Amino acid sequence: MDSNKCGSDPIKVQIIQTCLEQQFVDVRFSQTIRPTFTFHNSERKLSWLLVMNSEFLADRSMSPEALQGFVEEKVIKKVHANPGKRIQVSKYWDITVEEKNLS
Repeated sequence: MDSNKCGSDPIKVQIIQTCLEQQFVDVRFSQTIRPTFTFHNSERKLSWLLVMNSEFLADRSMSPEALQGFVEEKVIKKVHANPGKRIQVSKYWDITVEEKNLS
């Protein structure tokens, strides 16, 4: 993964991945089109997409602690409340939920 290609902070990517790995399996990160984490529940029956705004990941003013708290308290709660959906985080820390479109 070339995190600097799109300006993503590799430390932020690692923090998000670590938070997700505490509750999900097969957590992967890709920047092919947009910064996206894919992951499954432990039974592997459900999968999610977590799409991060590239400006959100490049924001150097955000502390690692603030990011970890946001992911643990807001993002993961939203993931659990929306099984198998696509969760998006905007550059303004807004979280939206959509159906996954894998075509």
